[in-house]
Amino acid sequence: MNKTVQLVNEWASFEETHPEATLEEFCRYYLTAQRSKREVGPNFAGGGVPAAPKSHLMKLLAFLSRAAHTYFEKAFETIPEIKQKEDFFFLNIIGNKEACRKTDVINEQLLGLSTGIDTLNRLIAHELITERANPADKRAKLLTITDKGREVLDRAYGVARKVNEILLHDMTDEDAKLCIQLLRGAEARQSAIIFEMRDMPLDEVYDRVVGKSQVTEKTKP
Repeated sequence: MNKTVQLVNEWASFEETHPEATLEEFCRYYLTAQRSKREVGPNFAGGGVPAAPKSHLMKLLAFLSRAAHTYFEKAFETIPEIKQKEDFFFLNIIGNKEACRKTDVINEQLLGLSTGIDTLNRLIAHELITERANPADKRAKLLTITDKGREVLDRAYGVARKVNEILLHDMTDEDAKLCIQLLRGAEARQSAIIFEMRDMPLDEVYDRVVGKSQVTEKTKP
């Protein structure tokens, strides 16, 4: 069948059941329908696939995050200056800023203050970063990456790219870009609220973000 005719027929079929839908919604529907036909193997090794799409997505993201951290631990065994994966994450933040405050670095990684200070002290001890007085706030210190830190960071990027390829080796760049566009809004929204809300009870966070809680004990993801 001619591709143009096929696309028109698909749109007509979709429009019958979704008369108010936009072209963007059709494109998203069509892409999802086509991707779902691909055979990728079982998810979660028999651990159960959540029925709710958002729960399914969160379970996928959680597993991939755990897998990434596992590979990162292995990757940085080859870089003696990186003692823990958090060293790389902190060094990456500092290396991409002209100068930054300790608390800003720690908060960006969502770590506790004591754990974050230990990590920064380790980077300072290995001469990967330096600290200096903050002219705008005498009580705070500003952090800057050193030349040695930059060289270590470049090596760390090399092994980090291997982790990326291991996790996503069969994903095309176009699919990766689509994932970025779908998730970047959620990341931006969380970046704006997580520091304010991370110490609040979950129900209070839910009420502020989603609305008055309607979750019951019978509700399942």
